[in-house]
Amino acid sequence: MAWRVLVVEDHPLSLELVTEFLEQEGCRVLTALTAEEALRLAEAERPDLILMDLQLPGMSGYEATRRLKAHPGTAAIPVVALTASAMQGDDLKAQEAGCDGYLIKPLSPSAFRDALRRFLPRDTGQ
Repeated sequence: MAWRVLVVEDHPLSLELVTEFLEQEGCRVLTALTAEEALRLAEAERPDLILMDLQLPGMSGYEATRRLKAHPGTAAIPVVALTASAMQGDDLKAQEAGCDGYLIKPLSPSAFRDALRRFLPRDTGQ
């Protein structure tokens, strides 16, 4: 059974690159362009992992993560922040919002693989 990963990203090129990498790792990828869409998909699909861009149009990734972690049906899903914002303290802000991990774009393939190993369940996937 393939891992299901929800990628929340509004930038088409970033979405394409992350999706391609996840598919190469054997993941089934769900995508959302907005935080609102991500909340609906997370509730309906219950992915194994959510990769959340923090700078989204409308509701931010921070707020979406807070809502995911506050909802009993999605609270246990790991959320890893994906962001091009690497200012000092941003990782702490993401953690305070409920993110379980923090990755900076452009993504390092080794850091990305490490995050997948860390956050995806060991009893499913390839």
